[in-house]
Amino acid sequence: MNRLPVRAVLCLGAASLLALFASACGSSGSDTAPGAKTLSFTITDAGCDPHDTKVAAGPINFAIESASSKVTELEVLDGETILGEKENLTDGLEGSFALTLEEGEYTVRCNGATDEDGTLTVSGKLKGAGSPEVEAAIAEYRQYLAQNTNELVAQTKPFVAAVVAGDVAKAKQLYPAARIPYERIEPVAESFGDLDPRIDARENDVPKSEFGGFHRIEKALWEEGTAKGAAPVAKQLQADIEELAAEIKDVKLQAVQIANGANELLSEVSASKITGEEERYSHVDLVDFKANVEGAEVAFEDVQPLMEGEDKQLATEIEDDLATVYASLEPYERNDDVGFVPYTELTKADTRKLAQGIDVLAEKLSQVPPVIVRVENG
Repeated sequence: MNRLPVRAVLCLGAASLLALFASACGSSGSDTAPGAKTLSFTITDAGCDPHDTKVAAGPINFAIESASSKVTELEVLDGETILGEKENLTDGLEGSFALTLEEGEYTVRCNGATDEDGTLTVSGKLKGAGSPEVEAAIAEYRQYLAQNTNELVAQTKPFVAAVVAGDVAKAKQLYPAARIPYERIEPVAESFGDLDPRIDARENDVPKSEFGGFHRIEKALWEEGTAKGAAPVAKQLQADIEELAAEIKDVKLQAVQIANGANELLSEVSASKITGEEERYSHVDLVDFKANVEGAEVAFEDVQPLMEGEDKQLATEIEDDLATVYASLEPYERNDDVGFVPYTELTKADTRKLAQGIDVLAEKLSQVPPVIVRVENG
C-alpha cells in the first residue's frame, strides 16, 4: 500500500516525524497546552538559559525566546535523538513546542552556542497511559514512516547507480523522485543526530569538508555538469539512507510529536523552501514543497481523530486550508519526470501567494499540538 494524503490523491487524479511551528516572522500565541507545565528558555550566544532545570514528568510546554543573532535553535534530546525543537529564531523572536516526558535526564541544546548543552531532569511518573485512540494514531503514522523509508531506499538506489555510472542525464531524471519520500518524513529524519546533515545539508549548513548527500550531488549534476568524483558521495548517501531506514523502525513516537512534525514541515516551506534556497542548483523546489505539505497532511490526518471531541471546527478549517494550498500549486504542475515547472519560472507575486497560503495553514496547525497534549494526558 502506497499511502498518500487524501488531497494528494485527488490532485494526482486531476493532474495526470520525532517529537511546533511559529510563523516565519514570529510565534503563535496558541502553542501552549492547558494544564501542562511551562518551561521558559532564552537562547543566548553563551547557551540555553537556564542551563540546567528540573520538572515533573508529564506534558511540558517549552517557551523559547531568542536573544542571539547567531544561535537560532533549541532542541530537546534523549541521548542523540531529537524529541522536539524550535528553529529559525533570530534575536527578538519567540516560539514554542510541546512534549510529554517521562522520568529521566534529557539534553537541552542551543546549537552553535559557546556551551551548547544543558540538562533537563524529569522526575516522577506519568499520570496518564496512552488510550487506544492515541495508540491507533501512532500506529497509523508509523506505517506511513515505514512506507516512505522503503520508498526512499528504493528510489535512491537507481539514482546512486546513475551517479556512479557517470550518467548525468539519468541521474538528473531520477533525482526528484528520490527527494519526495525524504521530504515527507523530514521531521523524523532530523531526529537522529547527524544523519540529516549527512543526507540533506545545504552547502552553507556545514563545513566544506562535510558537505555531502543529496545537495552535493545536485551541485555536481546541475552546476558542474558532471558526476566525476561524485561516486563516493553517492555511495555514502545510500548507506546513510539505509541507516536512517533502520533507525526509523524503532523510533519512539508520541501523538504530540506527530502533530509537532506537521508544523515543522510547514515551517520548512515557509522559512527556507519558499526562497528557492533548498534546491538552488536543480530548481525542483516545488517537488520538495508539495512533499512537505503531503507529509504535514498525513501527520494531521493521523491525529485528527483525537480532535473530534476537542476542536472539530479547527480540524475542518485545516482541511479547507490544505485544499487551498494544493490548489495554489496546481498551476505550476506539469506532466514530466519533475512534476513541476522550475522554481525560477515563478514570479515574486507567485511565491508571495504560495507563502500566504502556507502561513494560514501553518497558523492553524500550530494550534493542534496543545489539543493533542490535552488528549494524550486525559
